[in-house]
This record gives sequence, C-alpha cells and structure tokens, in this order.
Amino acid sequence: MVVRSKAGFTLLELLIVISIIAILAAAIIPNFVGFDAEAKVATTQTNLNTLRTRVTLFRAKEGRYPETLEELTTATYDDLGVERPYLEQLPTEMVGPDKKNASQIEDRKNAEGLTGDGGWTYITDKAKIVIDVTDPLADKWGSYKGQKPSEW
Repeated sequence: MVVRSKAGFTLLELLIVISIIAILAAAIIPNFVGFDAEAKVATTQTNLNTLRTRVTLFRAKEGRYPETLEELTTATYDDLGVERPYLEQLPTEMVGPDKKNASQIEDRKNAEGLTGDGGWTYITDKAKIVIDVTDPLADKWGSYKGQKPSEW
C-alpha cells in the first residue's frame, strides 16, 4: 500500500499565521494614524515658503513686488539665458476646511477680515502671503494641533 501525503496547511497552522499578522497589524497601524494629516501640514508649509521665496526673487529681478500671485506664473526672468516663469503653477494649500478652496487665491490690500475659507491670501500692501485659515488646527492635525495657519 502506497501512502500519499497531502500538501497543504492545517487549520491550526492557518489560525496561528492569521493571529500573528493581526498582532503585527495592531502594533503597526497606530503609528500611521495621523501621518497623512501631518504630511499635509508640512507640504502646505513648504508651499508657503516656496511662494514667499518666489515673491522675493520677483522683487530682486523686477524691482517691484508682484501685483497678484498669478503674476508669478505669467512673468518670466532670465535664468542664465533661459526664460523661466517664477512659478510653473501655484501650489495648493492643504489645511483649509474646504478642499475646493485649496487653490483659491485672494489678493487684498490688507490682512483685515480673513474669511477662514482656506487658500492663499496675498496681502499686496505688505507683499506677504498667508494661509486663510484663522481657526486653530484640530486634534486630527497631530503635533500641529492648536496652531493657526494664518500666523505661519
């Protein structure tokens, strides 16, 4: 009589493997909760610094501040013989309350009366760019909780 062995896993082996995977997942997943929120804040801060740097470059090259933020995408400068725009496109703001306003840009004379709707606000009389988010950030923003993006 020939004994045939059946290849496969027993129910007990499968349960042990599934249990190990569940334990690892329970240990790892909490480390990633809130990671995307903090990444959005970091990206927005980087985009804000980029905009501010480009306004400074515009001032150095043109001898004046831009009248609007869109002017950074239309005006060009000579970069060692290559005509380049100050910005290829305006970056998005990712911490505002309304995602449709992420690319919203408001050019205004002064900082009085920010609406808190999100998006960039270019204060022309000070050549300053702020984020139109006036409320402190909530718990979901991790270590940035309580910060006001309009004050960055």
